Amino acid sequence: MTVLALQQQSREWVQSGAAIHMLMDEREINPDTCSSLSSTIGTLPVQTRKTAAATNAKPIRASGALRENGDITLDAMTAAPLPLYQVTPGLAEVLGMDTESRTRNGVWISTQLASTLHTQAGSTFTTDQGHMQIAGVFSWPDDQRDQRIAYAILSPATIDGQYDECWAMIWPNNPAAIELLNTTALALPSASTAATIRQASTAMGNTLDLWELYRHRISRLITPLAPIAAFAIAWVSTRARRIELADALHMGIPRSTLQVITSLETLSWSLPALSAAAVLNYIVAVTLSDHSNAKTLLFIQLPMLAASLLTSQLGTVAALQTITTKRLFAYFKTRR
Repeated sequence: MTVLALQQQSREWVQSGAAIHMLMDEREINPDTCSSLSSTIGTLPVQTRKTAAATNAKPIRASGALRENGDITLDAMTAAPLPLYQVTPGLAEVLGMDTESRTRNGVWISTQLASTLHTQAGSTFTTDQGHMQIAGVFSWPDDQRDQRIAYAILSPATIDGQYDECWAMIWPNNPAAIELLNTTALALPSASTAATIRQASTAMGNTLDLWELYRHRISRLITPLAPIAAFAIAWVSTRARRIELADALHMGIPRSTLQVITSLETLSWSLPALSAAAVLNYIVAVTLSDHSNAKTLLFIQLPMLAASLLTSQLGTVAALQTITTKRLFAYFKTRR
């Protein structure tokens, strides 16, 4: 598995709803505490720090509370009343809604319901509770995730009273952050009720350890091979000029001067070659993924590219040290 494949798997995990965790405790959720979870600064797991290169981050990307508020009947669907949920504003970010949708007045509906009603954000529909404007539409496909809000009306409400559920977007996976959901309950859940924390979708499993997958990816083999190859190429290219270099030493050119010259010559082909490789990898990554992932991939490859540049110089130095004027005649005899 390559880094690009891991990035794709990460996106699919988030898009499937697996990164959304829910604490369900009817009328026992403090909406204020729930909404503030996204401001929590915590220490990421060791494996995450190694990939994110950070010691402190927000383990909970977004959070919001939800509570049932009866049913609502649309004039377009009089035979099928829909559940009405009151939600705190933070739930919009959990559902992946854009900034405009989060700031516009109105209710939120899923893409499934919008397709059924043949409507979109900004439209208005009539209900038994009056006219309602659609502030935003969030993606919530029928892909084995919790379907309660797929055909429901979500109405942003003030952060007061008690709510039924606290939802949080937690990514990368962080068990400690998941446990923080328990702090939103007015009465901390006992061991027997701790199982009320669950994912919006388990279609892709209960956890995704990207660090472990990263450590065992197939492309990791390239990391040591590239510097070794650079050393070998520099060695061979320098040794191929042994007659010329030995003759220069015989003519009285100091070895230190010759070392500087050969090092600059090696740099003249190694630096453009490695730069071209980096640019090509970036272009391929952008083509197969996006700019953000391409930058991440380039950042991961920088140590390998720097090591290759260094080993190419070491290969040149090592090869030159094996070339002596005493073997000049032998070099002529074995030339091809």
